Amino acid sequence: LFVSLSISKELVALLCRDTEVINLAVCCNSSTLLGTIICKNSSIYIKPAGYYRSSSYTISSETICETTCQNFSAFHALYAKLDFSNTISDKWLSWFVGFSEGDGAILSYNGRPLFVLTQKEESVLQHILSVLGFGKVRKTDNNGTIVYRYIVEDFTGILLLATIFNGNLVIPHRQEQLGKWLFDINRKLVTPGSRIYDLCSTIVISTCLFKPSLKDAWLSGFTDAEGTFNVNITKRANTVTGYRVQLRYLLDQKYAIDLLTHISTLFGHGKVIVRSTDMYRYYCDSFIGLGKVCSYFESFPLKTKKSNSFYNWLKVFKMVLNKEHLTVEGLETIRSFKKTINPKN
Repeated sequence: LFVSLSISKELVALLCRDTEVINLAVCCNSSTLLGTIICKNSSIYIKPAGYYRSSSYTISSETICETTCQNFSAFHALYAKLDFSNTISDKWLSWFVGFSEGDGAILSYNGRPLFVLTQKEESVLQHILSVLGFGKVRKTDNNGTIVYRYIVEDFTGILLLATIFNGNLVIPHRQEQLGKWLFDINRKLVTPGSRIYDLCSTIVISTCLFKPSLKDAWLSGFTDAEGTFNVNITKRANTVTGYRVQLRYLLDQKYAIDLLTHISTLFGHGKVIVRSTDMYRYYCDSFIGLGKVCSYFESFPLKTKKSNSFYNWLKVFKMVLNKEHLTVEGLETIRSFKKTINPKN
């Protein structure tokens, strides 16, 4: 297995055998320790040297592996150690990771990690605050538009979030952002006097990306952030009512053609199209595929106001299946439901 690591424009190439454990210090100009490469049983991790000044780095695609399960044991252990009393299910955490990958900002400013979720809807952010038990929600006037932000900026909260995200992320650039966090976190973990000093061992960044399925809540969270349930009523000749009713499930995301293609594969129907530069859309409008969409979101409910839109959209879906849209009365009922799906306010 060939691994390449770009650090401060220096390229370090290492040859690792599949089954042998090799620990190597990675240095630049033979002076500054930047991290440790750990290879074991074909799983590759990069352990930053947190007590030195962080340097920008990227993990090449050759180092990335995939996993089909999420593991939140590190979070649960640290959460209990810090005496939090909330019981948080892995199902909820999977939803939270998906929601964060869709709408979250994993930021770093001059060695200070910051996490922000921005929504027009306050209730979902208050829900997250209530479940996690840390962070804060702020109301902000954004050029005349009121928005709400869930913010975590203290190192203890950031450390807990890092244990939620590490090894459980789906989108590659989110993994890169987490890597920047870990440089700062690991430095604090080994710095006497810091609030998180020695709370846990330094965190090894997992290069594995989680591959979501229809048996976990990641897609529910991601849809709460980036998805839309849509009903279109258009004129069409040679129909009983003179109108056609079309339902669609949509997901839009930048730099995510591989992810959206995977989601298309999960449902077995739908297409991925290019909307603009680097912006992609997955859409499903076949009734076989939409049936699978319905089943998934009934098993893994949405938590934002999109939940109301989904259940009204589901009513329309069932009406069309029962051919109620072919009557004037049924079509008018569908028009009424349509007004409640994706309302602006």
